Amino acid sequence: MPKRTAKNRTIEVILLDSDKHLGEKFEVVRVTPIFAKNVLLPKQKAVLATPANLHSYQQKMAAAEAQRAKKAKSFEDMMQKIQQDGGIKIEKNTNEKGVLYSKIDAKEVAQLLSDTYSLKVEDHYLKLKKKITRSGEFLVPFQYGEFEKDVLLVVKGNVTKQKKVLSSMGVIKKAEPVEEGEAEKKTEETTEDKAE
Repeated sequence: MPKRTAKNRTIEVILLDSDKHLGEKFEVVRVTPIFAKNVLLPKQKAVLATPANLHSYQQKMAAAEAQRAKKAKSFEDMMQKIQQDGGIKIEKNTNEKGVLYSKIDAKEVAQLLSDTYSLKVEDHYLKLKKKITRSGEFLVPFQYGEFEKDVLLVVKGNVTKQKKVLSSMGVIKKAEPVEEGEAEKKTEETTEDKAE
């Protein structure tokens, strides 16, 4: 009996909807039979890639492939612009040690890329393993289909003293100097008020 490989333990399906974990609409992908039977086929998110289905979806698949190639090319152009710009820059508040007050995640980087280069970038294209917590330069892996590149992210720290920030927000108030004997009088007054 032939040894079972990963390929013969999966089946091919044509995706009818884009899925960030599987692929884009009208793309042929390999999935486990149980996942196809229990999730994709009942929810009409995919059809089996039989010769009949491949033939009936041929035009839509070709158009989607051309669209994906065009999108990959636009991402390639964006990467060249990022390289020319010396990376994509972001300014965040940090403490004196360079630790960010709010962490940077893939969603924030994707939004920054979309806003800067007027190109829709989804956060799952960025393979950021953990959030960025300090200022500095970071290489963020970017992947769209077969296209892979690292995005240089330059996080510039804007040092703010926490006490200064909190006092401006009214959280920390400046302590007023108290003369000797004044504190005792105030406590006596408050105890008298409570007694009444």
